[in-house]
Amino acid sequence: MARRKMRYLPLLILLISFFSQRIDAQELYFRLSGGYAWEAGKTEFNDADPNEITRIRQSTDVTLNADGTVTIEALNGTLGEGYKAMATVGYMFAPYFGVELTGTYFHGRETLIGRFQSPSAQSEAVAFLRGFDVMPAIILTPGLDGINPYTRFGLILSAGGDLTVETAVDQANGIGPNADLRIRAETEVQPRFSIGYSAVAGVTFPITETLRVFGELQYNNFSLEGEEAEIKEFTSLAVSDDETNLLPGRQLEDLPVSEKKFIFKDQFTQSATQEPPADEPRVLPTRYLNASNVGINIGLRIGLNPKGSASVKPGY
Repeated sequence: MARRKMRYLPLLILLISFFSQRIDAQELYFRLSGGYAWEAGKTEFNDADPNEITRIRQSTDVTLNADGTVTIEALNGTLGEGYKAMATVGYMFAPYFGVELTGTYFHGRETLIGRFQSPSAQSEAVAFLRGFDVMPAIILTPGLDGINPYTRFGLILSAGGDLTVETAVDQANGIGPNADLRIRAETEVQPRFSIGYSAVAGVTFPITETLRVFGELQYNNFSLEGEEAEIKEFTSLAVSDDETNLLPGRQLEDLPVSEKKFIFKDQFTQSATQEPPADEPRVLPTRYLNASNVGINIGLRIGLNPKGSASVKPGY
């Protein structure tokens, strides 16, 4: 029995040696990258006009034609299209497995979310996201010395930023003969802490022993839950051929609190016979902001061996 056990001793020593060498190949690294993302997983846009000043129907482009017909086009999409800048710190426990933490700044493209047009009036609302998120992730890779593929899976954690909705209303003769009405408004929506998920497939190309370039395809499934919103800018103007005047009593400071501040809740109770208090924010049903996207990233990966040995090869 003892001899039979001794036969497996060289194999056991070989396995321990192999895995010790693999585990010893640890590496700290940094990545700097940028990219662009396009909409993915399109849905309806939220209602951008609680005060009903624009006549815009949710997620539609409506045209009232001169002949009395109406043309309606659905506007579906996400607010996930835009530019990205990313910084990452990561650690490879072995050439084929590691973890990392990425901070991303997202600069969203202005997206048309609603419009109404007629021969005498036009209303339009555009929205965009600007903000930061953090993504902890797990990396899997074969750990090849040359061109090396990898995949990464992680969570998206909102870390700051907001949604901005810009609204414009132009109505010919809206004030009177030869006096047009012009309204401009800007609303900011603050989201609650939200969680999404991300999946990445990419490949690295070695330049030096510690420096690599990489390119990757990234898919994010991410929705932000709105917490509150506020109209930050609101101006009403009378526009004639030779002058533009502010309309008295129809500026931001003239709006009651209930018409410029809003709180989103999953469930609430209100009176069926009385209007909500004018000096308190209006409560509205919870709204989600779809920010899902698919995009490409390119950048540099800089490897740093915590043990200071140049012999340790990059994990990916």
